[in-house]
Amino acid sequence: MIIEIKMDNQNSTYFTTEALAKMVQVQGKTLAQVVIILWQNAIDPNNSLEIIDGLQLRFADGERITIGCNEIGNGLDIVEPNFQETKKQLDTEFEGKIKLHVLDASKTKMWETIPGKILTSMRVTREEENYKADSLVLDFGDEGRTIAISPNDGLVIDYYEQV
Repeated sequence: MIIEIKMDNQNSTYFTTEALAKMVQVQGKTLAQVVIILWQNAIDPNNSLEIIDGLQLRFADGERITIGCNEIGNGLDIVEPNFQETKKQLDTEFEGKIKLHVLDASKTKMWETIPGKILTSMRVTREEENYKADSLVLDFGDEGRTIAISPNDGLVIDYYEQV
């Protein structure tokens, strides 16, 4: 099996079969670019808030996969973003005080060593017959990144270190 599994007995939200299939579909592909979708909330000008709403992996063959928050907001999901439509909705609803930015993160310290590497697996935690949507590991062979979700902070991305 391509997805590594671990047992855990806590209640949680799960990835759909469709999301898991998309994860499997991109494994073995060479990463070309990493893009983040950043929400910037400037409703309070003295306390601007930025959260990572999505992470899009773009592969050398043109394939893309975007990891974001599920519709309920309590877990990760593989999403199909419509950046332009979302930008218009935010601008209309919040009069420009909440903005959506799509940024190339490939050259940031977190990602600079990853483009050109093969995504060997996207690992998730198994709970009985389901796969938890609380976090995942992007495994690029000699290094990896963890993606988790926080209700107040959006996506939380960190270096993965095998124990």
